[in-house]
Amino acid sequence: MPFTFIYSVIVIVVLGFLYKKLIDWESPLKISRAQAILPVGLGILSLPLSFAIFLFIGYTCKNVFGFSIGDGPLLLASFTSALLAAAVNEELAKLIMILIVIIIFRKNIKNVYEYILIGGAVGFGFTIVEEYVYGSGIASMILRVVTVTFHMMLGFAMGRHLGLARYNKVTGKGSVWKEYLLAYFVPVAVHTIYDTLAVNKLITAGDEVMQVFGMIMVVVAIALAFALQLYVFKRLKKNAGTLIDLSFLQNS
Repeated sequence: MPFTFIYSVIVIVVLGFLYKKLIDWESPLKISRAQAILPVGLGILSLPLSFAIFLFIGYTCKNVFGFSIGDGPLLLASFTSALLAAAVNEELAKLIMILIVIIIFRKNIKNVYEYILIGGAVGFGFTIVEEYVYGSGIASMILRVVTVTFHMMLGFAMGRHLGLARYNKVTGKGSVWKEYLLAYFVPVAVHTIYDTLAVNKLITAGDEVMQVFGMIMVVVAIALAFALQLYVFKRLKKNAGTLIDLSFLQNS
């Protein structure tokens, strides 16, 4: 418990620092304090919501389609667990919370970048709870801290595509529905690939060769996720001005 508490504090400090940097990158524009804090709070609530959605998916799979999530050959079971027990429900829960924030602050949101901030903030809130729940044990903490901004990163993608959908709608410059679909399915795809590798069932197999292969998959997943996080934050900082210029104000 002490280690879990300390780790949770570290997570909040690190993500809070990064979130503050993201807000500062919009300078000289500034979002309101409520617009900054509310999505974090709703992100915290998105984890229990995702669990409720998971229970519904599990019930439907078992009683309608006749299979349990995670059944079957190990690699297939790893994929179905990643997709149906994590990616689909967690990203849907976060999407719902992002949409609630957008509805509340729709008249105050000025550009695509602020949509990205909302997505990242919801991911921030989700991570606070998830890391407290799963970050028990020093080994687990060390592995998880490397990918601690993963849900924020997925939130960036979700917010970006939702923002582009609104921008395309008010300017008539591109497809609206394509961006809406990408807002959900891009995070789901990335999340599924990561969890299939990082939480694969081969590491619990009785065969030592399979276990070694499973551990290699975990290392590859963490390395790729870490590199992707660095790339996304670096690219977001570089392109912040361009995303801010995608404004809705002059087109409303």
